[in-house]
Amino acid sequence: MDHRIHAAYHHAKFSRSPCAWLFIDGVPIEEWLNCHLEYPNLELHGLSLMWLLDEEEDALAKRRFEPAEDGTSTPVPLLVCGDDMDFDCFVLMTEQVIDGETLHWRRFGVSVSDGLEVGITTRWDAESRPVSFSLGEFREALEEFYRLMKSRDVRLG
Repeated sequence: MDHRIHAAYHHAKFSRSPCAWLFIDGVPIEEWLNCHLEYPNLELHGLSLMWLLDEEEDALAKRRFEPAEDGTSTPVPLLVCGDDMDFDCFVLMTEQVIDGETLHWRRFGVSVSDGLEVGITTRWDAESRPVSFSLGEFREALEEFYRLMKSRDVRLG
């Protein structure tokens, strides 16, 4: 079963104001993952596409989120520690697999490697359940996410 994914503004628990965010089945990603996985306090973590202070880490997160070629697997950093906002603390990873017109988050885990090596060494959760999205809808959600980020920057800038 494919899950729904979209982008909208959201006021995360650790954030001072609403910002661009991803939602799964209408629920903010960190809250959805908190219910879907067995990691404590995921609702207190930030979306890596939004919260990274280091420009190189930010660029790496954006590259890895972008769906690759059919039949490929990419380690994607999903959530980061809301206090540190970098890859040197807790980083929730997923293995993103492209299969035709479907994008799967096959498994989840915590990165053991940090910085620009994030996800190269990951402690995968043997019990995690995969999540699947329509590839087209996933791409649309990312496009909308970046549009919302840009429009908010224009309003604030």
